[in-house]
Amino acid sequence: MRVLSSRGPAREYHRVIELKEHRQDLMVNSDVRRCNTVTAWKNYLIPCLVTSALILLLFLWASREHNIVARLRLDISGSNGAGLGVGTEGGGPGLGHTAHPGGHDDERVRRRAVGAVLGALVADAATMGLHWIYDLEKIRELISEQGRSEEPAFFQPPSCPHYEYESGSLSPYGDELLPVLQYMTVGPGSHQEGTMDGPGFAKFLAEYYSNYTGRLNKSSRSMMEALLQGGHGWPECGDPRDTQANAFVKVIPLVARYAGQPGLAKAVDAAVRAQQNNDEAVMYGLVAALILERVVLGSSITEAVQWAADGAAGSGVSLSRTALEALQAVIRHRNSGTPLRDLLYAPGSSSKTGSWGPSCANPGALQAALLGALQASPLASRDLDTVGGGGSNGEGSDDTVYARGVRANILLGGDNCSRGILLGALLAAQAGPSAIPFSWRAQMRIYHSSEVLVEHLVEFRSGGARRQKQLRHHHQRLHRQHRHHATAAR
Repeated sequence: MRVLSSRGPAREYHRVIELKEHRQDLMVNSDVRRCNTVTAWKNYLIPCLVTSALILLLFLWASREHNIVARLRLDISGSNGAGLGVGTEGGGPGLGHTAHPGGHDDERVRRRAVGAVLGALVADAATMGLHWIYDLEKIRELISEQGRSEEPAFFQPPSCPHYEYESGSLSPYGDELLPVLQYMTVGPGSHQEGTMDGPGFAKFLAEYYSNYTGRLNKSSRSMMEALLQGGHGWPECGDPRDTQANAFVKVIPLVARYAGQPGLAKAVDAAVRAQQNNDEAVMYGLVAALILERVVLGSSITEAVQWAADGAAGSGVSLSRTALEALQAVIRHRNSGTPLRDLLYAPGSSSKTGSWGPSCANPGALQAALLGALQASPLASRDLDTVGGGGSNGEGSDDTVYARGVRANILLGGDNCSRGILLGALLAAQAGPSAIPFSWRAQMRIYHSSEVLVEHLVEFRSGGARRQKQLRHHHQRLHRQHRHHATAAR
């Protein structure tokens, strides 16, 4: 933690006041002398000019010191929960130390990292009520019956045909992202500055799944049984064949923690192989991480996807031929204006599978998430997070680019939750957390506790003593919020 020194602005301010008083004395005395002789007037002017120059120099220096201290104070306020942590000083981009054009603005990187995780979680909760419905006509009937054609988000009653969760809950995919965040912030990874390691995370994830009361995805159940019943450690506990969207939903917190710093590629490999132990799944996770990291560090979604489709120069990662072809197809369809619906479903059909398909199978799921984010985000500027969250109505509005993109993805049905996690992360990273509607935050059951965990996560980006000093405060706050939500649920 950086400490304010005694050489702050107060001491220099008093120096300036003393010089001003001295200057006033000189002026009064010199005015008397000036009335007596011309020589006295000259003797007054020279020291007065010298003193004025000295005052100006000291004032400019003191102003500079004041600005520095103000920034330090802002940083310290962030460590007490008002801010969102510290920046990425001392680290280059995590995947191969690529230098981002224009450099990194630490505050903006923090804001975008927070936006990525919260945007992913809120998008998942907003989508859950219409998850896994593979018939667009059925979705239209449901929202029409409930008068929700304009607002499908947080649809009630939740109508997923494969599980029954309360409105505002995360889907099974959001519930796979959550243990990654928990592991690094309040789990074993928190004792190692919020880092990710394969063996530790695999044990944590298996225990998490064993206590999970919802619907487990196929690879989730497979890894849990392999580790807890079969005795297989990391990475052998991971499914050797599964390559589905579970791979990329786990990378969102990793990017928030490692963006602009070393270790992201290794962390992605560790997290993905805990559940899906094969190179193809890891590659899809890395592609999503590369693109999201680029956005967190300041690129627009358009720039980031194009960069990855061109080979992700400077990333240190060699993308597979399959991954590059998938990304180039996304760019082609974006440039040609192909409706995403026509790729997920066969032409003229509301349920028959199209060339990409609406399921969780990759690369189609990854491609659909990326194209959906691109089509929702027409602006190419990397400064979108300075214009009210990418919408026309300001912070927390229901009409932001983020909100419109999530709604469009919901209405496309199928496995819209896995797509929504990456799409929501990209849109909220680009625009910052202000793009997430206030009304949506209020409807997500664990929004406030998730926000606390994300604050943990971004504070780890600095490492060092400050994180340790604030850990107890955050744990207490998290505990109070959990008790509040438990009481409200009763």
